[in-house]
Amino acid sequence: MARESEEYKNAIKDIASHSHQLESPFDRVRCVEWCRKLAGLSDEDLESCKLKNEYAQFLRIQARHKFLHGPFTSPPPDGQLSTLSECLGNLMAQQIPYLPRVGPLCPVIHHKSPDGRAYVSTKQIPGGGVFCYMAVSPDGLKCTIK
Repeated sequence: MARESEEYKNAIKDIASHSHQLESPFDRVRCVEWCRKLAGLSDEDLESCKLKNEYAQFLRIQARHKFLHGPFTSPPPDGQLSTLSECLGNLMAQQIPYLPRVGPLCPVIHHKSPDGRAYVSTKQIPGGGVFCYMAVSPDGLKCTIK
């Protein structure tokens, strides 16, 4: 979780240094609105850290290239953010009417032990079943999530 938080902070710093170069004042306002929305999300669990980081990295790329598109052309939603993949899938479905809308994606569960020596991840397999990954390191070494 620390790595995701650090990447998020670096992305926000980079966005701040490039957002003033956006040509449209509306884009600059949108950029600030999205940064505030992301800053308001919890840092307590891995999933929300990953969600913040996904959006921040995508916004970072756009701010560096001085052009906002996709979800950042409109204000952030008042409620909870969907995953970036779900959001982009729905934007594509709006542009291409014969594509089906994307619903909520199956959750992926991640858990890391407090001492960092064990890690478990599960994901539902389409058509039934569950994929489970577990890593345990010997004393003195810590598992790294990649």
